[in-house]
Amino acid sequence: MIKIFTIILSLFITFQSYALSSYIGNYKLYAKTTLGSMHIGAAQFELNVDDDKYIYTTEAKTASLLKAIYDYSRSEQSIGEVIEDEIISNHISVVERIKNEVKKNYEITIIDRNYAISSDGKEWKIDPGNLVDHLSVYLALSIDVQKNPDQSEFIYQVADEDGIEYQKFLVKGFQTVTIEENEIETILINCPELELTLNLSVEHNLQPVLIYKINGKSEFRLVLKEFKTPT
Repeated sequence: MIKIFTIILSLFITFQSYALSSYIGNYKLYAKTTLGSMHIGAAQFELNVDDDKYIYTTEAKTASLLKAIYDYSRSEQSIGEVIEDEIISNHISVVERIKNEVKKNYEITIIDRNYAISSDGKEWKIDPGNLVDHLSVYLALSIDVQKNPDQSEFIYQVADEDGIEYQKFLVKGFQTVTIEENEIETILINCPELELTLNLSVEHNLQPVLIYKINGKSEFRLVLKEFKTPT
C-alpha cells in the first residue's frame, strides 16, 4: 500500500520545488458545540519568504456577532530559516484570549540551535535535528513529504510554552475533500500527541486546506476559503 502511495505522490510532485513560497490563506473557523459544528469566525495564514528566511503568521478570531456566545482569538508568529531543506525555527510568539482573558502569552527564542529561552526565563536544550513550532511544522511537512514520499511518519522537536518535545506525524494516505463544491486531492496527516489532523493539498504546494484541532474540551476546524500567492 505504501509503495502505491509513494508512486502516486511522486507523480503529483514531480514538477514541484521543495522551496517555500509566499502565500496568504484565508480560512473559515468552525467550533464544535452542543448544537453541532458552527461557523464562528475566520483565520488568516500569511507566509512571507525572502531567500532562505521566512516569517509565518496566523490570526484567528470569532466573528463580532458571536462574541457574546464564544469570544476567542489567537495570534501566532514563527520566524526562521531553511537550511539544507530543513526548517529551523528561530523565534516563536503566541497570544491566545478567551473572553478578554489571556490564556496564553509567551515567546521563545532559539539560540544557535543548541538551546531555547522562553519569555518567562525557562531554558531547554535542543537535540540535533529538526526544530519547529506549532506553526512552522506545516512548512516542515510540506518540504519533507515531497522530499521523502516513501516515509510513513515524520518526527520533529516541537517547541511551545511547556518546552521542547518530540512529536510524531503519521502519513495516512490520500484523501479527496470537497470545499465549496471543489474536489481537492490531499494527503492526510495525523499527530496523536497534539490531537491534530491536517489535509495537505497537492495543488497548494502541500499547505493545509483543512485543519482539525482539539484544545482541551474545545474542537476547532479550519477550512480553506481562499489561497493567494504573489503575482
